[in-house]
Amino acid sequence: MKKTGQRTGENIKTAATVFLIFVLSRLLLTFVACAYNYMTQGYAKTWDLLYKFDALWYVDIAENGYQSVPNSVTGYANYAFYPFYPIVLRFMKCILPDRFATNQIGVIVSNLCTLIAGYVAVQTVRIKYAEDKGYFIAFLIFFAPHTIYFSMTYTEAMFLMFTALFFYCCGRKHFFLAAVAAFFAAFTRIAGVFLVFSLLLFEYEAEYGWSVSRAKLSGFIKGIFARPLRLFGLLICPLGIFGYFYYLYRLVGDAWASAHIQVAWHNSYGSVLRTLFYNLLDSGSGTSSQYWALYAIFGIAMFAYLCYKKEFAAAIFGFLAVGISLRTDAIAIARYIMGNFSIYIALYELLRNRQQIKTVVMNISIIVTGLMYYMWFAGECYFIF
Repeated sequence: MKKTGQRTGENIKTAATVFLIFVLSRLLLTFVACAYNYMTQGYAKTWDLLYKFDALWYVDIAENGYQSVPNSVTGYANYAFYPFYPIVLRFMKCILPDRFATNQIGVIVSNLCTLIAGYVAVQTVRIKYAEDKGYFIAFLIFFAPHTIYFSMTYTEAMFLMFTALFFYCCGRKHFFLAAVAAFFAAFTRIAGVFLVFSLLLFEYEAEYGWSVSRAKLSGFIKGIFARPLRLFGLLICPLGIFGYFYYLYRLVGDAWASAHIQVAWHNSYGSVLRTLFYNLLDSGSGTSSQYWALYAIFGIAMFAYLCYKKEFAAAIFGFLAVGISLRTDAIAIARYIMGNFSIYIALYELLRNRQQIKTVVMNISIIVTGLMYYMWFAGECYFIF
């Protein structure tokens, strides 16, 4: 057993290394922002260049709260966006000096969540692979394509942080703390509600491994009801999202209003296979339909790989979280996949012993992410969505 002082020293070293990788990733962002300003002969602060699309909605919710009636022209309503992230922004705005605009606070919060997620991710992979340094997973979180959203006023970074904490706590068999992390994940994005299934799988694996029989399943179910704290943990996992549904019922008279209002933004194909089929034919919403569909297939393939590696808890969360998005449309599926902690577990498992491929992936990630930053600043965001 390692002594407490030794563990503390290792944790400090890990935190310092993760912080260094994080700083390098934000230097890339700053460099691209400077390059964009130079090319356009303009001057815009980086947080202003990042302030587009959904970021405007989150700032509006933080500043003005939820509206009870959709816009009469567009049909949009801000209750399509889930509440915990705007709540944090509003709280931070109350305690920070007035010179901090809400969007600036959002950028700070998202970057802090990203940094925490990177550190927790490294500690999570070390649970299974104690001999690994694990910094590659932090690199992916900071540099992989479509992680641009972790730098701005979007929920992806906060959601990733809570899901990373969930998998870390489950790896340590701190299941009640994992349930608390799942509660906040579900309060941040609807996909977090599916962590309850991952929690069940982690708890079953802790007791029986992956040996399945009727007697073991029966014993496991009885064990849940025999342990009130475990049952309570399972119940609080989806409580965040159910609380929001109740709020919507009081606000607009429809508990499912956040789902129903989605039709204002894009079409609904009704099933995962129909969504993939129509987007592959380039008949989906927008010019990047085929790209979105291919990215969805990439994500599904990675989650299938997790099944092959017997990482069933991560796989089920990946499948369900992506599946709920694909039931409507493939739009934005790339950021939903890269905002899902399961994809980083899959990529780490796939590449951890493939050093040459890992080096290629790292170089490509830096180049592609830099290009995506520039595209975002220039308003050419079709592939980024």
